[in-house]
Amino acid sequence: MACTECGARLPALAEICPECSYPVTELAREAGEAAEAALKEYKLIRLLGGAVIAGGIVAAVADSPIAAAVSIPIGIATYVTGLLGAWWNSGS
Repeated sequence: MACTECGARLPALAEICPECSYPVTELAREAGEAAEAALKEYKLIRLLGGAVIAGGIVAAVADSPIAAAVSIPIGIATYVTGLLGAWWNSGS
């Protein structure tokens, strides 16, 4: 969550901004909580992508090239989607 006045990062339960002493409104707190929830969703997407990549590697080791050729690119695409979504929605 960022201060609406100066843009500094705020602690989760801050009442005032530690940089400029501007009061933190409930609306800003709710927006910060919504952003954190979205970032958790993207973390789960990255986890799913990693699991699909691992399944593709297991398939490659088990001599199943078609399954590996399908699941590894899908896993990479899913993982990258999670990374880009988190980056895009982080506001940084």
